[in-house]
Amino acid sequence: MAGVARRGDADAAGIGLAIYRALLANGSCERETVNASLGLADEEAAVGWRELDDLGLVRPSWRPGKTDSVEPDTALMGLLVKQRNTLVAQRDELTAVVKAAETLMERYRPVVTREPADVEVEVLSGPARRREFVLDFAATISEVVSSMHPGPLPPPEFLENSLETDRAFIDHGIRVRAIYGQSVNSGPRQRKYLSDLTALGAEVRLIPQVPFDLLVADEHSALMTSDPSNPEGPAVVIRGQTLIRTYLAMYEDCWLRAVPHTAKTSTSPDDEHELTEQHRTTLRLLANGLTDERIARKLGVSLRTVSRLVSEVMRYLDAESRFQAGVLAATNDLI
Repeated sequence: MAGVARRGDADAAGIGLAIYRALLANGSCERETVNASLGLADEEAAVGWRELDDLGLVRPSWRPGKTDSVEPDTALMGLLVKQRNTLVAQRDELTAVVKAAETLMERYRPVVTREPADVEVEVLSGPARRREFVLDFAATISEVVSSMHPGPLPPPEFLENSLETDRAFIDHGIRVRAIYGQSVNSGPRQRKYLSDLTALGAEVRLIPQVPFDLLVADEHSALMTSDPSNPEGPAVVIRGQTLIRTYLAMYEDCWLRAVPHTAKTSTSPDDEHELTEQHRTTLRLLANGLTDERIARKLGVSLRTVSRLVSEVMRYLDAESRFQAGVLAATNDLI
């Protein structure tokens, strides 16, 4: 093993895996001891330990100066719980977590011998496979279906099928909850869909920003996009209460901060020209340095809508530039 670790082209993955195997075999160890047993140079060892630290596969032991290994499932849970706390503000980082999850499940998990896992992760590629799965997914729901969608809404024919599916759920006594970004309520077609959904008996709420598409069946399964910035890309299916409860906790947080949909809900300034939540969210994203393209993705709207929102904000603040608008917004506690 020492010969493998000394190869000049050894990368972080190979070194990290060698260190991880050594920890599994020997238990709590001092890092210097592990490095010496593998014949690792300081720079090589640093690369390997950095990967394990980043993935949460090691932690300080209760024995002073020593390090313990962490099982991949436990490390995966730690990463996902940590990510949950920042998903609303940092939706784009979900991709990094999914990649880390794949690394843990595919590279490190096979190293550890254990009973069959309670958590399953499956990637669905291709729209046909996703549509087929959604039909099977709906058949497994018995109590409540919880979903959230940043927008924009899909084509009318898809919405019609979605309404029929939700009608069937409600007719069978299944609770239907849905969270949408406030931008979804910005046009006649969108408002009609939300009103029709509410009329069926679904519980519909609006929030300034939805982090990503999510569909949760009871407490056993969840369906989401693998890359929030690319809704048409592959989807990820997660099964098992261990992880689903974490996503449900994040969903409940969004649910409590959202407002119930009513026919009077609006995303435009009211008669007194006050800023809406959508305007304030746009201001916050601008202040964080996001481009118009990224703001459009986060709000689930078009670039044209972002330009309109920015213009309305600047007009409201009587600002001549975006920079001045940011200064005035901060001065008036609007962000």
